Amino acid sequence: MLTHEQPVTIRFGDADPAGAVFYPRAIELAHAAVEEMIRRSAIGWAAWFASPAHAAPLRRAEADFLLPMRPGETFTARASVHSTGETSATFLVEFLADDGRPAARVRTIHVLVDKATGRAVPLTAEIRRAFT
Repeated sequence: MLTHEQPVTIRFGDADPAGAVFYPRAIELAHAAVEEMIRRSAIGWAAWFASPAHAAPLRRAEADFLLPMRPGETFTARASVHSTGETSATFLVEFLADDGRPAARVRTIHVLVDKATGRAVPLTAEIRRAFT
């Protein structure tokens, strides 16, 4: 399956009053890693995010927070295509601490839909090849 790693530094504005990453920011940081993974893939950014024929809206997002992620700390965001279905792709992003322990895991499911009808459509052969 397709994978990508990039460093992510938690910024001051990413934290809640307790000094740990604010949960919607973790999802946004995970999306940035997935976006970069797709940009670097065989299909590229435009074929997934800017296709004139289809869109890939979010169906589900979930996160597990395992260690505090504090401002000033840097983690490795390891993004991957976790699985593909007939009409969907599931992405997993793990934020790894310097010692390799997972600090957080974010999983998102996106469904490919026809832009004209809004109905789910099968993943294209091109997308399926790039993601596997």
